[in-house]
Amino acid sequence: MGRKATILIIVAVALFALCAGIFVLRVTKRQHTSSAETRSTQTQEKRKPFGSAVVELTFSSRSVHDGVEFLSATGRRIEYIDVTGGRRREDYVSTDTAMSQLTTNTAVTWIFDGNHLYAMIDHNNKRAGHVVEMREGYGGTIWGDAAVEELKPPGATISEEEFLGRPCKVYQISQGADVRKWWVWNGVTLRSESHQEIQTTILDTSEEAVRIEQDVNIDPSMFIPPSEVTYEPADPAAIQRYKHLKTAPWLRMGPEIDIF
Repeated sequence: MGRKATILIIVAVALFALCAGIFVLRVTKRQHTSSAETRSTQTQEKRKPFGSAVVELTFSSRSVHDGVEFLSATGRRIEYIDVTGGRRREDYVSTDTAMSQLTTNTAVTWIFDGNHLYAMIDHNNKRAGHVVEMREGYGGTIWGDAAVEELKPPGATISEEEFLGRPCKVYQISQGADVRKWWVWNGVTLRSESHQEIQTTILDTSEEAVRIEQDVNIDPSMFIPPSEVTYEPADPAAIQRYKHLKTAPWLRMGPEIDIF
């Protein structure tokens, strides 16, 4: 087996382990919740921290195997959160480089209009659109995206710190050489850092907000999916996952975005 094939297998294992960890956290949270109705009631009772917000973040990641970089990514995410109207949009762009040679560009836009979640994906100038009906609701809040705060994984320590002038709860999970931290303001992730080691592979990821606008007017057209895109029903497995876990699809552990 060639060196490149071996490295790609290691990458796949690492990504699988990361995704599996997120899935376990979501399932664990669901097991500790009596019902979806209880969760919805608790969500309604939560104090709304603001009427609207626009948060812009930059992120980067780097994977090294045996001292050689084989995957890296840089990108930007802009979140438009309409708490009053119960709507949300995320614009995500990333440039990924494999083996310091192959570069791919990805742009994703999510729009949740209160009933449907639309996803527009442009991967190397190939565009696709998908839609998921969410009339049954979701767990969490329209503004909260910090999975670590919503799911409360065991072993997390909590401290307080300011970031960009906002008071944040800082969650940290440490296990051996692996360390993950999140700076969370009113349920919104403003910064995160992750260092993971899997045998001879090291994965480092970071993101941080560079702009926060609170209680601003967001153009209503931002929450209308572009008419020039054809939206196909999402994969049935993705639909069932959202219905089964009852978690908001914008809930995340890091800067990565779940493309269904």
